Amino acid sequence: MTKVSEKETREKYINPILARVGWKINGLYVKEEINCVKSDFINKHYVDVSEGIEKEVDRFIDYLLLDEDLSPMAIIEAKKTIIDVNKGEIQARLYREQIEKQIGFKIPIFLTNGLTWFYVDHLDDRRQVALPFAQKDLHRIVKLMQSRKDPTEVRISRKIVDRFRGVEAVKVVLEHINENRSLDINTNRRMALLNMATGTGKTRVAMAIIDALIKSSYVQKVLFVVDRITLGSQAKENGFKKYFLDPVCELNTEGFSDYSRFYVSTIQTLMSEVKPRGRFYEKFGVAAFDLIIFDEAHRSYYDRNNDIFKYFDALKIGLTATPVTREMRDKSTYDLFGCEENKPTYKYEYEEAVLDKVLVPYIAEIIETKVLALGIEGKKLSEELRQKLRLEEEEPDKLQIPGSKFERIFTDEKTNELVIREFMDRCHKSADGRPCKSIFFCATIKHAETIEILFQRMYPMLGKDVKVITSDRYLYTHEIKNFAKRDSPRIALSVGVLDTGIDVPEIMNLVFVKPVISPIRFWQMLGRGTRNLEACQNRTWLPMHDGIYTKDDFLILDFKLGDWSNVIQHDLKAFKHKTTRSDAKTRIFERQLDLLEIPLIEKERKIAEKQVRDTLKSIDLESPLVFEKKVIIKKYISAKFEIEKHVEEVKKEVVPLLIYTPSENSKVYTFISQCVNLYFCIKEKDKYKQAKIEKYIIKQVNAIWDKNLEPIRNKRDDLIDIQKHEVFWESLTFEDVDFLIREIAPLMIYYEQPRKGMLSIPLPDQVINVQKKILELKENEDFKSFLENDPLMNKIKDGEGVTSLELLKIEKKLQDLGNRSWSIEEIQKSTDFILFLRGLLELKGLPDPQEMIKWEFDKLVTSRNEHYNSAQLKFLRLLEQVFIRAKHIELKDFAEHPLAEGRPLDVFTKEQLEVIVDRCNRLKWK
Repeated sequence: MTKVSEKETREKYINPILARVGWKINGLYVKEEINCVKSDFINKHYVDVSEGIEKEVDRFIDYLLLDEDLSPMAIIEAKKTIIDVNKGEIQARLYREQIEKQIGFKIPIFLTNGLTWFYVDHLDDRRQVALPFAQKDLHRIVKLMQSRKDPTEVRISRKIVDRFRGVEAVKVVLEHINENRSLDINTNRRMALLNMATGTGKTRVAMAIIDALIKSSYVQKVLFVVDRITLGSQAKENGFKKYFLDPVCELNTEGFSDYSRFYVSTIQTLMSEVKPRGRFYEKFGVAAFDLIIFDEAHRSYYDRNNDIFKYFDALKIGLTATPVTREMRDKSTYDLFGCEENKPTYKYEYEEAVLDKVLVPYIAEIIETKVLALGIEGKKLSEELRQKLRLEEEEPDKLQIPGSKFERIFTDEKTNELVIREFMDRCHKSADGRPCKSIFFCATIKHAETIEILFQRMYPMLGKDVKVITSDRYLYTHEIKNFAKRDSPRIALSVGVLDTGIDVPEIMNLVFVKPVISPIRFWQMLGRGTRNLEACQNRTWLPMHDGIYTKDDFLILDFKLGDWSNVIQHDLKAFKHKTTRSDAKTRIFERQLDLLEIPLIEKERKIAEKQVRDTLKSIDLESPLVFEKKVIIKKYISAKFEIEKHVEEVKKEVVPLLIYTPSENSKVYTFISQCVNLYFCIKEKDKYKQAKIEKYIIKQVNAIWDKNLEPIRNKRDDLIDIQKHEVFWESLTFEDVDFLIREIAPLMIYYEQPRKGMLSIPLPDQVINVQKKILELKENEDFKSFLENDPLMNKIKDGEGVTSLELLKIEKKLQDLGNRSWSIEEIQKSTDFILFLRGLLELKGLPDPQEMIKWEFDKLVTSRNEHYNSAQLKFLRLLEQVFIRAKHIELKDFAEHPLAEGRPLDVFTKEQLEVIVDRCNRLKWK
């Protein structure tokens, strides 16, 4: 690298960057070479180098950034581009100490060599940032820093979270973020990951965290990032607008705004390209937000390099029900949020939530039909069906379709009729006999449409209850809202859009008629049905038992396709390792580089080099996340650089930056990819492979030939050459392929895939096997004995309830009657002791006794949450489980298993434990 002086570094690199983020050099708010020894920072009198230098006394700040009232806000220590930026850190800290002695607090430090920027905060934590901060963002950050309080002492709003586990999750995150708490050197307090099952209240927990951090002056501006519009709307309507008074800016519908406090955006909007250059997110300063919540969006296809994550300097919290592990992808969700593998900041899994009655269990039935399991063999069909195949230009004796290819190749009405009948026979139904809210996960849009037609033919009375909801339909989001908020439709036939991101607690039936390969996607789909009765606002849509609307479970109907069963497949815990697949843009660039490694004549090499350099020139070098590579990219672009000798180096440096090149239509990329392969065919004289690509290109050209569009009309002569002239293909050269890429590939935006008709074979189908899988947690058994005239039993019968000590007396009386096995300990192994007593008394329709005790514990915790830390909450959760099982508690129990493992005397005083025991034993079991 050419040597650049510190002065040149400032003029060429640092000053333009400062100007870019709003700092005017030589203006009122940027002071250079300020004497930190002789300046009066309280009265804002700044002495610069022009007033003289007293050797070995004076120290000069390279840049001093001022607030609007001219008070100091930050300092910048600058070094030459060839010097490690960290070498200026000691100097900068000395300068800051001089300022702190006068103003009473530490101001932030920026360290830079013009290419790389580091930020040192008031805790002396250093981290790399994409750009220096704008003045208004620095002002906000400094003011928050001065008024900061301990977030763990803030009372968590019961209006937002009212469940034990919700409060615990908030406490754990606040303690993790808390600046006053010492953390392990490898722990990043600025990032946290919440792994909570769908339906357990992730959004509410996030809102409670936001509320606590605002109250403790940790944050003021918040961005909530999602990967679906529906999730963004839910976060806005059911989150921010419900719990906060400040207006919310939804960026994907309202456009850019820099004046709101709360923002919601899809990852797609943030990553969208804007004119004249850059991405939408770059409209914001890197410190525009104090907190960013990523709701599943961190693993989005649209930001695979996590550029948004790297661009913004903020607290970052991830919300996920299904984290990506290293077994599935090279970089996991845990890596991204600074957690150990499988150790998020807080975890609350589906099975735990079911045990806590926060979610409901599934009942899964795996159904095999003859066609779906065994497929269709043409030669075994009846003559009538064989003739139908001939009319559809298929040879019956050669046709063999496995069950696994069911909806990819043909639509079989008889099998779909069977699927519908099985659904109607087995599904949960509401009191009026109609199916409860249900989702069919269909293989294709055509499949969904076929099932809709068959439903209307077979069950005309359900005509308005069945609706195809797919993204190709006009106002499909309106149909999603109707499905969620209205009685009809009851059955949604979906391809993709209802897999995730919708909240319809009343869903009782999920029907899988397609294979779902991804375990993450499967568990997200399963999460559509897990919400409990408490979450259901429209209970008339639910089943009714004994006059009471209930949701004790939800049904999965899994139609087995060949050997594939979604339920069986996703019960497995181990997943095959899956590396990240590169996109078409990357594959093209890598193949173009590979071309330079094989022997080429001069004119061929020039064509190949030009294509590589054209890609390099298209990289947006002004993007903050490309700054560090700017010099390297310019070196590669130079004609003096011999790319062919450094192919692997160029791949390593450039491939991650290709996202900063203009994006083309995917059909254009596919065409170019095939053309690049032609270069290799020419050099390897592979006529067979060339003929296959030739056939593909002619097919594409034929498909756009008859479109009456000016760009195509202008290229008609060239298109004729490609279609008709054998000479073009027989003497194919690098120049010809380059012509295809430059002139013909852009026309592929007009290409439309010809629709291939699906085979319709009305082969009668039948169910050949049904397996049933139930999430087994515990089993309640009703005993048919009866007890009369006991005063304590009458207390239960009359609804008065009994204390823990009175339960012990009931236990003794039952045993005295000769039923020695009727102890609390023994009965709790099979059912709850209170339910057992209710069974003896033939009491029905009463609340779950465990739920009643959980409610009492939740009330204890949520009403006094500011008095408990996360360690105390964790122990109280353990105590709750023990108390529910044992029905009573004594002080000595804290010294025995399992309570002893919670080390109660490390988290509570003996006096506090005595109060807890007293409160527990005063609770009434009913």
